[in-house]
Amino acid sequence: MVKRKMMRSVLALVLLGCASTAPAAICDARCLKGFMDGYLAALVKHDATLLPVASKVRFTENGVEIPLGEALWVTISGLGNYRHDFYEPATGGVSAFVTMTENGTPGYLTIRLRVVHNKLTEIETVVNRGAANASNPPTYEPVWDEVAPVNKRLTREQLTEGVIGYMRAIAFADGKQAHFAETCIRLENGNVMALGPHDKSTATAQPAAPPRDDDWAAAIRQTLGMGCSDQLDTRVYAFITEYDNPRFPIVDVERQIVFGIFNFRRRGTVKDVTINGKTYPMMPSTQWPNEVLNTQAWKFVNGEITRIEAVFLANRTYKTGTGWPGGRKGEKRAKD
Repeated sequence: MVKRKMMRSVLALVLLGCASTAPAAICDARCLKGFMDGYLAALVKHDATLLPVASKVRFTENGVEIPLGEALWVTISGLGNYRHDFYEPATGGVSAFVTMTENGTPGYLTIRLRVVHNKLTEIETVVNRGAANASNPPTYEPVWDEVAPVNKRLTREQLTEGVIGYMRAIAFADGKQAHFAETCIRLENGNVMALGPHDKSTATAQPAAPPRDDDWAAAIRQTLGMGCSDQLDTRVYAFITEYDNPRFPIVDVERQIVFGIFNFRRRGTVKDVTINGKTYPMMPSTQWPNEVLNTQAWKFVNGEITRIEAVFLANRTYKTGTGWPGGRKGEKRAKD
């Protein structure tokens, strides 16, 4: 009991100290990061009562609303050594990609918090359990922290429309739908899945078994170094046939970053892809109707997408949705 009271006191001092530096109704960047610190500290303590929550806080794990303090709150073993934060004081939004272990098994976790009057009103989490690279994640890139010159910033609306273009580029298998930079790196659950022609992989994890040369992963390796736009033109992601429910709760105009949640859908109709004269079968998990609950962040430089990081949960029931209202209407590709 004494330890619990001490923990609550420490968290309260951190959060109140952060909040005191901001206007009355606004939690600034330092304050928002303090809330994320407090959330993670309470999570590894398995004690949600340590959180300063509003009377009607809403909590979801993997798109399902459940009581706060259940699911991962019970089974998490600890946090890993990777954390990437995003925040927007104007909306009280803060999110993070972190690595963790659950009963000893590594995984990736996305957390999104909304802070209103120094209380948590929304908590959204997506857990990718068993992600092999979570125990040895890619190196964090400082480019994410760079503040863009005022005269080279896209507006909030331009940034979100740029991200819609990205979703269209994937769902329509047409890289020209988005404005990609030449240097473009995409991470998915810790795996490097796209590289520009002069980029180097930031991945340090190695495959558990020797790589094959006749599966979809081999097809992806054939596209590394092409750049994000040209890679999509190969149709290596053509099994994704629709995007839907996009929400953008955090838009950092200073750093030109968007954090969003949405669904990618697979109709199950695209069987294979041919690259450099060789045909590769698509993944078995793409051969039936299902969808992916996606959390992603995009970094723009000079109006172009240069970095993408994603933590997602794949192979969910078709048209399950994100579990949250307010998403925009999506689009789907005409049948192949």
